[in-house]
Amino acid sequence: MKTMKKFGALFLAIVMAMALAVPAMAVENEKTIKVEGLQAGDAVKYVQVIEWNNTTGWVKTTAFANLSNDVFNAVVGSTTTPGKITDASATAIAAIGADMTDGGSVATGATSWTKDNLAPGLYMVQPVATSADVIYNPVFVAIQADGTGSVVDVTNLNYDNNGTAKKSDVTVDKKTKSTGDTEWAEATTEDVGDIIDFKVETTVPAYLENYTNPVFTVSDALTDGLTYAVGDEGAYTTLTVKVGDTELTKDTDYTITALDATHWTISFTKDYLQGRTAATVVTITYQAMITDAAKNVNPESNTVTIDYSRNPSDATDHGTKTDKTTHYTFDIDAKLQGDENYTTSELIKVAQDSEGNPITEEKTYSNTTTHHPLDGAVFTLYKSDGTTPYTNSEYPNGVTVTSANGGLLEIKGLDEGTYVLKETTPASGYMLMTDYLEFTITATYKTVEATDTCNAYQELDTYSVAVTHVAANGDRTAGATSTYTLDNGTITKTGGVAGDASNEIVNVKGQSLPSTGGIGTKIFYTMGAVLVVGAGVVLVSRKRAGE
Repeated sequence: MKTMKKFGALFLAIVMAMALAVPAMAVENEKTIKVEGLQAGDAVKYVQVIEWNNTTGWVKTTAFANLSNDVFNAVVGSTTTPGKITDASATAIAAIGADMTDGGSVATGATSWTKDNLAPGLYMVQPVATSADVIYNPVFVAIQADGTGSVVDVTNLNYDNNGTAKKSDVTVDKKTKSTGDTEWAEATTEDVGDIIDFKVETTVPAYLENYTNPVFTVSDALTDGLTYAVGDEGAYTTLTVKVGDTELTKDTDYTITALDATHWTISFTKDYLQGRTAATVVTITYQAMITDAAKNVNPESNTVTIDYSRNPSDATDHGTKTDKTTHYTFDIDAKLQGDENYTTSELIKVAQDSEGNPITEEKTYSNTTTHHPLDGAVFTLYKSDGTTPYTNSEYPNGVTVTSANGGLLEIKGLDEGTYVLKETTPASGYMLMTDYLEFTITATYKTVEATDTCNAYQELDTYSVAVTHVAANGDRTAGATSTYTLDNGTITKTGGVAGDASNEIVNVKGQSLPSTGGIGTKIFYTMGAVLVVGAGVVLVSRKRAGE
């Protein structure tokens, strides 16, 4: 009897335990979905596409009642070739445009997002990146049915509850090269009149149809010292838009607006943006010219900006990113200084000897005038060979400058490189110089660090002007070398001098002797034309000229 009582008590305990276990079995439908490959701060929304019905099995949710049966059957595995959603099917699902539930954001330090207590079914998850240069495509994840209800044959959805985000990194990269160069760069030095090549490469995302009106534009802007190569009818004769070797069609794939000499905007059409299943690298090439408005060592820049949709739930949520190239040209401002030092002597008859020969004595005269501005001397600029005249659009017939306004020589719009400056017509009363100056402009660059909205780019860091004195017999003597830094448009001299005696060009001036009636026997005379050469250092050169 005691044994039966113990058995009855044990049986009752088992029954009670089973009764308590029923609610636990009922909540097995409360499952978790997870999406990986995200970034901290990313916002996430989700919506259920397919749900489980205990009587009929898998069904479309009310919001997705118009989902095609082909897509539905593939997902639920009821066809002979069950599979996952294709890019085209994802586009179709996204196009239905059902309202999505706010799922919060990715936690600090995390790279995944989870949502608990969801019913069985297929879910579309749409992340929105916190970073401006990332766009996510929808992610599909599923919670399987647990077999409860009257449905005997439970087929699993062709997804599991863990998915990885598929994203497009929106990029823009701008490069430039001078005419004749083969390597693309981020900064160049140019002559006025040079034609410069530009290349913009940008990643255009594939927008699904949950983006009802996607936007992706590329805008280009030049500073005043640059202008586009524009055809007779205002079209950019050198502008091309390509994917690989295939040129896109204007007015079908993109349009051009804001068209003038310093700005343009390319807008990709909705059909193009939604007509692809993957992100595409688009390459835009064009040309511009350095104009005579270019200012000495101030950068003439070419900035490209992309503007794009990044949130299918908010048409006003756009990302932007920029990149730029910089271009520099150099001016030469020089002071021509005249140094006059002469000593003359003459023999003067003072008596006569017994044989009638004159008795003479030598009388010496001298005059010294140093560092006076010399106007009226004409100089010609040559290429480094010293014989080929230098030309550009500012000086199509060659660079010929005359010292004026206190000995000032000005030559504008030079590229870095080596040049030769020779006097071709002397100032009145002076003889032609046979010596000449060779000067070399050298530039170095530094990297400006990237920001959240702009790529890193190169800008001028320092430049130097080195002068060499070349005598008529070819002897070379190193002259002054001056170095400068450029910081936010401010030029600072950091080394060397603006000019010294080693840059002196010797000339001879026709000089009349004092009218004493004697016969001149010796003339010792030098006129030094001290050419103070600097790339844009007008203040420095003028200061020395006034010393």
